[in-house]
Amino acid sequence: MKKLFVILLALMLCFAGCSGEDEFVPERGKVENGIYKNSAFGISFSADESWYYFTDSEIAETMGFTAEELLSEDYANVLEEVEMIHDMYCVSESGATVNINYENTGLVYGGIIDEETYVEVASEQLEAQVGGGIGLARNEIGTVEISGKEVPCLFVELELSGTRIYEIIAVKKVENWVGVITCASLWEEELPEIIEKISFE
Repeated sequence: MKKLFVILLALMLCFAGCSGEDEFVPERGKVENGIYKNSAFGISFSADESWYYFTDSEIAETMGFTAEELLSEDYANVLEEVEMIHDMYCVSESGATVNINYENTGLVYGGIIDEETYVEVASEQLEAQVGGGIGLARNEIGTVEISGKEVPCLFVELELSGTRIYEIIAVKKVENWVGVITCASLWEEELPEIIEKISFE
């Protein structure tokens, strides 16, 4: 039985490698008139004037890498070869944030992981990584409705120095890539309002 499983896994990895030759090519999203849209992934976020979209340089600084890594021509040309695209980050006047990244599961997991499994793995990683004075009060797998569809997500509650931070982390897979949308707020009741601003095509 174990040998059969190894053979099946090898075949899945082989097919995943072949699927990497598809025509799909990831791209950066764009912000126009307060609306972020990434056409390649079919993900949009509609913000009003109370939200501020970070510039590429500010995203780079927030995510801990140099602006050159995000802004260079080479970066744009090799998006299909990178592990993660840090695409959008915005913050509201209330301090709520929305962060959208795209992860190349073909590089990380061989392309065989689906949305539900991705959320399960993310939940396990969260349990292992949280520390340094940050408490994890909630780490629950579930779904959230986006554009009339139940989308796999994590419901997260963090505690730092007596302050609670509430998050919903939703995912959408396109080819070998997974879009990860993280909505965070100091007020749990604000999260549904933020989720309503997100749409999937």
